[in-house]
Amino acid sequence: MPTESTSNPKDVQLESLIQGRIRQMGTNIHVLVKGGQVTLTGTADDYKTKREIDTLVKGIGGVDELINKLLVASITDGVYENYP
Repeated sequence: MPTESTSNPKDVQLESLIQGRIRQMGTNIHVLVKGGQVTLTGTADDYKTKREIDTLVKGIGGVDELINKLLVASITDGVYENYP
């Protein structure tokens, strides 16, 4: 669902497309698109999932820049970590 801060119709369309693709991976990540710049926030289950999401989004036409702020949930201790 596009956010209120997304006003450009192309950004709204791109945001919806990215959200749909990410949901197919079984994740609940927040996506914000502004002028082709995509920002991802939320928590990925593991580092592999974070990388897969990164690769997926970078491969979508119209994405000029990706800012991946996803945190990775650490299964062993339940702590969230921010991996590059």
